[in-house]
Amino acid sequence: MECVKQKGREWQVRLLEEVRHNKTGKFVTMTFSDESILKLSKELGGLSGYNLDNAIATLATRRFLERCRKKYKKSVRHFLITELGHQGTENIHMHGILFTNKPMEEIRELWGYGYMWIGTEEKGKPIQNYVTERTVNYITKYITKIDNNHKEYKPKVLTSAGIGKGYTERYDSVTNKFKGKDTNEAYRTRTGHKMSLPIYYRNKIYTDEEREQLWLNRLDEQVRWVGGEKIDVSENDIAYWNAVEHYRQKNKRLGYGDDSKNWEQKRYENEQRRLKQKERMDRAEKRKEEKPSFGWGGLGEDKGETWG
Repeated sequence: MECVKQKGREWQVRLLEEVRHNKTGKFVTMTFSDESILKLSKELGGLSGYNLDNAIATLATRRFLERCRKKYKKSVRHFLITELGHQGTENIHMHGILFTNKPMEEIRELWGYGYMWIGTEEKGKPIQNYVTERTVNYITKYITKIDNNHKEYKPKVLTSAGIGKGYTERYDSVTNKFKGKDTNEAYRTRTGHKMSLPIYYRNKIYTDEEREQLWLNRLDEQVRWVGGEKIDVSENDIAYWNAVEHYRQKNKRLGYGDDSKNWEQKRYENEQRRLKQKERMDRAEKRKEEKPSFGWGGLGEDKGETWG
């Protein structure tokens, strides 16, 4: 649970920093038509279940960025995260941010694997699509939320390198400079809240030797943190191990599980996912026999596609 929350917090911070320096962000939701699932699955022969879902999203994103690079002579800066729907065919889709000033109608056409939501559309008015702190919070929640319908599914983050690197160029990062035991390892949000400095920034700000020394300094403090609780271990570690066991049980109750593998659950979910995928591909094959496809080889916009 703590690992998942930490990952979510770190991406939240990095995206907030990116949005702070890059004002071109557009929130998008990108879906896949049955035809695109069929075509991409054939290219990724041998995969099935959740591995196939994430491989499809990865390949499609790469091809999409290649088309953008061909048209605009540069790729599109991005942060995307996959999700499975919870109704009907439980479609794979992605939420995220594209950082670009190019016309979003053109970007949607370049996606070509299904429908892309690009903002609020009103007749006679430009598309409204602004990325704010609220948008970032909405997107990063997909990292931490428990999907009770697909407990074994792990969302995949697809992103440009260096998201949020602008922080290391701001004065705030100077306060994190290594000063031995007096080093400030906290990141302060714009609302004044303090949180642990994301690993990405730690690796940028401190050398390997400095990071090792900071770790040793924390061990010398005789304090451990478990589930957000500060525990004194200067006399003994009984309270520490009691807290560890408490949060292990809490992890399981909330659905985060532990380090053991539930092979029956994994097999069951993979089989159910395979059947859902087969259902979609069979439907696409049937339509293909009835009517030839055009455009992107059957990967054109499909506004009738269900998102969930």
